[in-house]
Amino acid sequence: MASDEFDIIRRYFQRSELAFASPSVALGIGDDCALLRVRPAQELVISMDLLQEGVHFLPGSDPYMLGQRALLVNLSDLAAMGAQPVCFTLGLSLPFADPHWLERFSAGLAAVARAHACPLVGGDTTACHPQRGALTVCVQVHGTVPQGAALLRSGAHEGDMIYVTGTLGDAAAGLVLLQNPEQSDRLSPEQRQALIDAFYLPESRVRAAQRLRQLASAAIDISDGLASDLGHIARASGLGAVVNVDALPLSEAFRALIPQADQLALALGGGDDYELCFTVPSDQTEMLEQQMREAGTPVTCIGYSAPGEGIRWQREGETLDLQVRGYNHFPDPAAAAHLTQEQH
Repeated sequence: MASDEFDIIRRYFQRSELAFASPSVALGIGDDCALLRVRPAQELVISMDLLQEGVHFLPGSDPYMLGQRALLVNLSDLAAMGAQPVCFTLGLSLPFADPHWLERFSAGLAAVARAHACPLVGGDTTACHPQRGALTVCVQVHGTVPQGAALLRSGAHEGDMIYVTGTLGDAAAGLVLLQNPEQSDRLSPEQRQALIDAFYLPESRVRAAQRLRQLASAAIDISDGLASDLGHIARASGLGAVVNVDALPLSEAFRALIPQADQLALALGGGDDYELCFTVPSDQTEMLEQQMREAGTPVTCIGYSAPGEGIRWQREGETLDLQVRGYNHFPDPAAAAHLTQEQH
């Protein structure tokens, strides 16, 4: 049984599987700060996500899968910038210091950290009141990118083609399944597992992103839903976007679980995909698709950047009157609680 904060750190987070040696880390866990080695002509890339029980994951979630998810969703931010992971720090607010939970959670973190050569180098733990505080996981990732080579949201140009990796809506469908397990009757065991994995274990696009640095003009990871995140690229680049909704990549498992009338809204606004959305000059699309085939990363062209503002949703050349919004951490209390869709 872990007796205090320092014992928890030593037993579960300073272990060699997680806080392993790396050429980029001069000093890891043990002092007031970690020391990193940043190579010449490299820029440091930093991102942080906060995951709270009951908001970002379900109460009672498998701690091993939660550990993996906590690091994977942060690595997705590095991928969106075309960065190479270096290390990460961890903050934990725990209602209980449960040894089984800590062992499984740290093992999940270690599995992802090892796969991406991204060791844990520090952090903090604290206790929260079991009745007044929720389990909270905070991960900050550090990466590097060649100077001036980072992918930004603001780089799209008129006529650039818009691509996404993987499929859309699977994580949101996985959450539907976790909240309504009786609906798994519609699915094969493989489909059910694929959707749950999409929620807890989003596919890392870090390696593919290294190839995108030379080809993409702008990029973002899809965390709050395509409608919201593509909108960020459009606004940052001073452009609009045109999207063919029939081109959206949807998995067979998603189609089997989600009624057709709800598919478009969930694919565009469900969130938690952690796929990449990016723009590519039209004369680079053939090279892009070749590079992604070599990387083993499926990509789909869904539209193009255009003059104007906002996103125009189209089907067979006709514009749809489609009201879609992605996940909002601080919604207007007077607004509707769920995604709305209107089509004429």
